[in-house]
Amino acid sequence: MASTGRWLLFSARIMLFLACIMSIPLMVVSAEEVIQQEGGSNATSSEGHSNATAGEEGGENNEEEEEEIPPYHALLFPSFVLTIGVVVYYLLSRYLQALPYTAVMFLIGACMGIGASLRQDDNQLSESISMWSHIDSELLLLSFLPGLIFKDSVGLNVHLFSVALVQCLNFAFPMVLAGAFLTALVAWGMFPYGWSFNLAMTFGSILSATDPVAVASLLEEVGAPPRLKVHIGGEALLNDGAAIVFYSIFSARYLYELGVPGVGENIDFARGVSIFFQKSLGGVGVGIIFGSAMLFVLTRLNHRFNREENVVEVLSTLALAYVGYYVADEPILETSGVIATLTAGLLVKFLGRAVINDAKLLDDFWTLLEHLLNTLLFTLGGVIFGEVVALGTAARQGYFQARDWGYLFVLYIMLHVIRLFLFAVNYPLTRRIGLKTNKRETLFQIYGGLRGAVGIALAIALDSEVAEATGGTNVRATDESRKLFGFVGGFAFLTLLINGTTAGPLLRSLHLSDSTETRQKIVHAYEARYRTWMVEHMVRLLAQNRFRHVDFALVRYHVPILADLTKAQLLEAVDKYKESVAAEEYQPPNLERILPYLKDDDDDPYYFSTRVDHGEDTLSPLDTDAHARKLKRELRTRNRKKRRSKSTMRFMVEDVKPLSMQELRTLFISILKSAYEVQVRDGELEDRQFLSVTLEQSLDFAQDAVSNGDPLRDWDFIHVIDGPIDRLAKKSRKYPRLTQWCTEHMTCGKTKRDSIKNTFKRLKIERALSFMAAHRWAQTFFRREFENAESELSESGKRVINESQAQYDKAEAELKTSDPKDVELVSSHKFCSILLNSAVHYVGKLTSAGLLKDEEAEHIVERLEHNLEDIKSCNEVDHPGKIQEMDEESRRTQTSVISEMRTSHVDPSKNVF
Repeated sequence: MASTGRWLLFSARIMLFLACIMSIPLMVVSAEEVIQQEGGSNATSSEGHSNATAGEEGGENNEEEEEEIPPYHALLFPSFVLTIGVVVYYLLSRYLQALPYTAVMFLIGACMGIGASLRQDDNQLSESISMWSHIDSELLLLSFLPGLIFKDSVGLNVHLFSVALVQCLNFAFPMVLAGAFLTALVAWGMFPYGWSFNLAMTFGSILSATDPVAVASLLEEVGAPPRLKVHIGGEALLNDGAAIVFYSIFSARYLYELGVPGVGENIDFARGVSIFFQKSLGGVGVGIIFGSAMLFVLTRLNHRFNREENVVEVLSTLALAYVGYYVADEPILETSGVIATLTAGLLVKFLGRAVINDAKLLDDFWTLLEHLLNTLLFTLGGVIFGEVVALGTAARQGYFQARDWGYLFVLYIMLHVIRLFLFAVNYPLTRRIGLKTNKRETLFQIYGGLRGAVGIALAIALDSEVAEATGGTNVRATDESRKLFGFVGGFAFLTLLINGTTAGPLLRSLHLSDSTETRQKIVHAYEARYRTWMVEHMVRLLAQNRFRHVDFALVRYHVPILADLTKAQLLEAVDKYKESVAAEEYQPPNLERILPYLKDDDDDPYYFSTRVDHGEDTLSPLDTDAHARKLKRELRTRNRKKRRSKSTMRFMVEDVKPLSMQELRTLFISILKSAYEVQVRDGELEDRQFLSVTLEQSLDFAQDAVSNGDPLRDWDFIHVIDGPIDRLAKKSRKYPRLTQWCTEHMTCGKTKRDSIKNTFKRLKIERALSFMAAHRWAQTFFRREFENAESELSESGKRVINESQAQYDKAEAELKTSDPKDVELVSSHKFCSILLNSAVHYVGKLTSAGLLKDEEAEHIVERLEHNLEDIKSCNEVDHPGKIQEMDEESRRTQTSVISEMRTSHVDPSKNVF
């Protein structure tokens, strides 16, 4: 099945690729037929932010009326693209993981560009696309490059980068210049377009900028050597800076050739060298200044536990990154904004990590911004590429012919040959300096030199500059800039689609990933570890009274990892639970409904001998009641000997005015809110919007009542909230056909086969269980904070506890009116949900600690989430393997292992949620 799936995935990629390549020329042919049919009709043109509408054709007094596009239409394109991006990401992450996200977004943009160019509609989306495709070059670079460059720089391993700096500088400036020159020779000598050498050098400079966006995540997933990751990331960062410096020099020379006054500059060799050092070294200097400013701001915003200040701290990095780029770039200091932003990012990463309050927030923010910018930029590049293919807009008549597609594939091959040649020539040097390298890593670095964001941005910028400089009157220049972008966009798309999808197999074939066998052993080891942790968590949950009737057959069915649980493993978890819980909080776990399903451990008969010794020193391993009695005796002894002390809250208010009843009730409601948040976090209220909203709103009503001097009565307000729902349910009985239709068409999941009545019945059971658990947890916390050394509360505190207990009793009374089988079913499903969600959180901790890779953790979490989905859609009452009636032998065995559960000595207010 696995090999079949791989072949199907590979076939889908090939079919998608061929469809992309074959459909675009067909659209070009269709466009040419449209032009022939239109004959001599006059096309309308648009400049800047205005569209021209055609007047009457054939009349002597043709008039062109210009309608301004409303500026707010510009927001439609990014909003539309980001919405599509969410759908694309979901489909790729679930079904086509091998396809690069940016390549697909580029393809979607190309389809949008083709459609907008051929239809020439006046709808708002087409107008928004037109506004973005004619974006000012400086605005484009300023909007996209600072965010992308800064994110890459702060994500680099600066310590290894400092060692590999000499190598990366060699990859950047000498090799970028040589690569640009050789690429220019290909374009100047092989392409039949008559490009000037300056335009060819501009083309070579643009294609020299590499982008590892498609292979960066792959290197992390497969565990590539850190040296390889630093070489690829460092080369891409420095290449971007060098490519933009060379681009600025040769694009100025090309624009000067157009003969437009005030456009471009005739830069000679000496002036070019001067500009090179001015932009590179000047950019480093400006970057140091703004990087130091970032460090100063980060050190001053040092209130680590102030959430808003942490947000402001992250925003300061964004502001200074963009301001630094703007100041460094033209027309202020005329240095390199990219190099300045790169330097500032490296400085912050090297010296500022320790002074950042919330490093995760910083990483998440810049990851979000990078995703947003890449989505917009690649889609915008695809739009302009689509316009190039489909004759472009009326103002720009450049397009790709059949021979251009052939030259694009020739360019794809030649650039790989050039990159291979450059790395081969420099290999004797790079293998001896810096971090050094080897043949296998060098070969992958050659193949992994994808083109992406920076190259597309520069090509769009050049096209916009040419259009702005010539005003659309120089047809040759416009055709050259459009064709140049067609090659840049097409080459970037090919590297993303071909190199990006095949980089993984190449990496593994070169043995540059972690050993598969080694990683499998590690994953199996940690799967066993999180299984052990789940058993321990299960024992802690079984100590809660609300789970004393859990159906373990249901648990084994929905949590398959516990299906083969043995008594020895349960004993180990019980022992850890005894050691980890304080004596005053210990509650014996309810094991009588678990043991009949567990296998005996023949290898170690000591654990479960049927002899039970109830003496003072010898206890049965699972005699949890005896352990509870022993702990209580020890606790009483310690309490008699220990010095009298006061709790934290009583000490705090000892010398001040005691808290009033209203203040204590307000504090208790705050504790209840925290209890509900814990339930949401642990998955008890997951996908139960009705429950969570009802419970939280009841506290809002209770808070308002308490502020007016009323007692705590949040359960009463729950019935006020669901009163309209109850009335609707009663009225629905009068219209059985309408009720049946709503059940069949307006519900989903497990409620699709249940009646509305049963659905509300189960929701009320879950609500009562959650309410009771929250109040038990709040009572325990409240007592811990306000009791004195004699475990006594003030009269006001006792009244608050009594009010809470009264609300608890009302919820319990409603729960007792439900069918015990329904209560058992709902509580058992809730038990499974808590277990599985806790396992997901535990796997996340292993990933954060670096013990599991993201890809490995994702496979584990997918299985757990699949189990959670099964719980939500479960309609079974009796699950496979359920023991209906215990035989006499099993009953005797259980009695010998667990003493009769005694609840009289257990203080219910001490039950831990």
